[in-house]
Amino acid sequence: MDKKNNKILLAFLACFFLQSIAFASQEGVLDLSNFTVKSKGIGSSGPVLITGARNEQNEFVSLKIEAFGKEYNVSPEGLKKIPEGFYNGIQLSYEHGYKELGGRTIYIILQMGFVSKTDNRALITLSENGDIKIEEIKNSKD
Repeated sequence: MDKKNNKILLAFLACFFLQSIAFASQEGVLDLSNFTVKSKGIGSSGPVLITGARNEQNEFVSLKIEAFGKEYNVSPEGLKKIPEGFYNGIQLSYEHGYKELGGRTIYIILQMGFVSKTDNRALITLSENGDIKIEEIKNSKD
């Protein structure tokens, strides 16, 4: 090969390499459409079972929490309070709490996350007395 052909080949390879970088594979969200999460619990929480379903518009159509030996269903109004977004993860925690402040409490965080970060988080708090609170968790600026 002469120098001119080498330059053409190098230019072609450079363009091919740059194009392959521009169209690199990207991580996508595998959204939870129907889910069941079960925990044997800790301390006096007892077992916890959470089931939920979303429709084609990613709206929650049901969310049931079984905890403290009871079943709690989030009302349609409560479901509408869950911030819109894609969710692909669930985090659970528990607090023993004080009876006068609602008693034992289950915390459920719905979140959208990637390998590198977590976004779109919603906190669902269930107190033993049946109070259910739903709020968006704002991401702090890093």
